[in-house]
Amino acid sequence: MTTIDTDDLAMRTQLAELDRIYAQTHQMVADLGRMSAQTRQANADADRKRQEHRYQPIIAMISGMTAGAALLAAGAAFTKIFGG
Repeated sequence: MTTIDTDDLAMRTQLAELDRIYAQTHQMVADLGRMSAQTRQANADADRKRQEHRYQPIIAMISGMTAGAALLAAGAAFTKIFGG
């Protein structure tokens, strides 16, 4: 084998190694992008849950007021109908 053939083989080996490293790096970047998207989705879900939990007492209060008003109206109608 001549020096040119040996150098060519060494260069091809190095290029193959660089291609392998590039493929691994590309895969890692894709994995990081996927993990980043999952993290953003988890953060959005957590924010949505936090907002839902924050408004639960207000929703319960409004529901109670609505139920109380309905009972009051029903009592007034009952009294008006039967002339209590």
